[in-house]
Amino acid sequence: MAELFNDTQQKSPVALLILGRGGTGKSSLASALTQLLIERGHNVKLIRFDELRKTLAPAGADPFAKDREIKKIIYQNAAHEFNHLLGEGFTLVIDSGLSVEAIRTMLKEKVPNLKIIHVTCPLIVSICRDTWRSLSGVKHERGTFLYLRAIRDFLNPFKKEKFPQPGITYPFEYPYCADVQVNSFFSSPLNSARFIIKQLDM
Repeated sequence: MAELFNDTQQKSPVALLILGRGGTGKSSLASALTQLLIERGHNVKLIRFDELRKTLAPAGADPFAKDREIKKIIYQNAAHEFNHLLGEGFTLVIDSGLSVEAIRTMLKEKVPNLKIIHVTCPLIVSICRDTWRSLSGVKHERGTFLYLRAIRDFLNPFKKEKFPQPGITYPFEYPYCADVQVNSFFSSPLNSARFIIKQLDM
């Protein structure tokens, strides 16, 4: 479910797509960025894309499938939704993994006011964060122990259908089209959000 925020001093709307491998801190950054943008007069809608994608996937398709064609359809539908919300005056903060570079560039073409923010950190840190999240009982749309399940399947040569986890069982393509790069290992979510706002002159 998307979270809706309003402010009386509305600024020109923009869509900020936060992407990266799981466990890089995208969700924490998205929350911090949303709050800072509200303080700066933006009418913000925070979109957790793993929740939205279920309504955008083709009928009968797994919304979390690694199949590129399914991903393409989901994000084509998403582009229409983003443009609609931008037209209503919302600034969008979109928390999404999005591992395919061709789909990222397609989104930038279809959503003129879209800026892409790449969040990264060492892979071992992502694995530890995801494992800790699962041990702590924090819910995730795709379940628990995502990296450990993917590593287990990756190491099993007899398992044909491997658990889909970008960076482990299929590639997370480097986002050359990103407008801002953030390393969450060296910066807190709040400081990263401030950096993004400064870089994008928001």
